[in-house]
Amino acid sequence: MAYELPATAGFGNCGRCAYFASGPPPVCQRCAAATLQPAAPYYCPVCGQRIATAQGVCSNRLCSDTGRYFEFNHAIAMKTGELDWAIKQHKYAGQAGWGIIFARVLLGYLAHDPAVANADLIIPMPAAPLPPGTTSRRGTDHSGWVVESAAAQDDVGYRFRADPPVIVKTRPTGRMASTSGYGERLTVAGDIYSALQVLDPAAVAGAVVVVVDDVFTTGNTLNAVARRLREAGARAVRGLTLARQPWG
Repeated sequence: MAYELPATAGFGNCGRCAYFASGPPPVCQRCAAATLQPAAPYYCPVCGQRIATAQGVCSNRLCSDTGRYFEFNHAIAMKTGELDWAIKQHKYAGQAGWGIIFARVLLGYLAHDPAVANADLIIPMPAAPLPPGTTSRRGTDHSGWVVESAAAQDDVGYRFRADPPVIVKTRPTGRMASTSGYGERLTVAGDIYSALQVLDPAAVAGAVVVVVDDVFTTGNTLNAVARRLREAGARAVRGLTLARQPWG
């Protein structure tokens, strides 16, 4: 006898979904894909920003900057609608359960993007080391918690690593979100770079490293991280984010 599986509740209503506690990642990815806004028909292959035509030129200066240290960033969807709301709940409202949902969406996405799925190392955007005695990034390190959750739910064998961290931020730094121009972004990126420390160069040497974050805007933070990883011996650095911030 064939049984009809329950319908998903739709992304954003995850707490009421029949698959919330134990659903496999592909279910969450398919559900999210039906709701979230995909990238524009024409977009920059480096940063994912919308461009007018297939031959259009990206206005993000970092994409053509000779000082760029990462290859590209792939975003799962645009930071609009339900995804924008969910990311804010995760980061600012203390709803850490979203990290588990984001991890499932991430795992489902990896099955369709070998450019990031086949990396030698998949790590979170660097944050401060965990306080002594702390065993989980839940509620303290948003990107780290997503990667930690993805590793716990992974049944494929992707090369996630959140703990012990490969690279950390040793002190607080300026916030890229508070900058208003290219020069300011470069200044903050330099501050971030100087605060980064690679703790395990052996894990990085010769590796293709994917850095997971929640939102990608200009790529200057990723570029600072990629610079530090490349100097430690990484062969290539790529970004993977839940969302791409739309440009005005």
